[in-house]
Amino acid sequence: MELIKKAAYIKGLMDGLEIDCNDKQAKIIKALVDLVNDMADEISQLEQCYDDVCDRVDAIDEDLAGVEDMLYEEYDDEDKDDKLCGLCRDNSDEEMAYEAVCPTCGAEIGISEDLLNKGGIQCPECGESLEFDYDEDELDDVKE
Repeated sequence: MELIKKAAYIKGLMDGLEIDCNDKQAKIIKALVDLVNDMADEISQLEQCYDDVCDRVDAIDEDLAGVEDMLYEEYDDEDKDDKLCGLCRDNSDEEMAYEAVCPTCGAEIGISEDLLNKGGIQCPECGESLEFDYDEDELDDVKE
């Protein structure tokens, strides 16, 4: 809006000078003043469009934040236990001392000391029977 006021001020100055419009230099000055006026109007319209776009983007951002909250909401420990497989849920309070990879599906499985002492488990992903054959000395080396 400030540009429109400045352009109008310049046009008013030119009109106040009562320049002869038949003079070659006066024609150039008048054309430049008209150009400045047109540019000020165009910039004002662009600023309005820019403000409208910013408002719409802000509204979209707020809507998207709501969708993100719904999709990616943080879950507490109780919800986390519901999403764990049976093997992990049973041992969620224990610290997983080892990690095994299922040779069939490639799933990484956390294994506690108790599970390791049982000698085997079923893969929670594919159901493959996994057996653990180990030597106490090997376990001591892995822990260190």
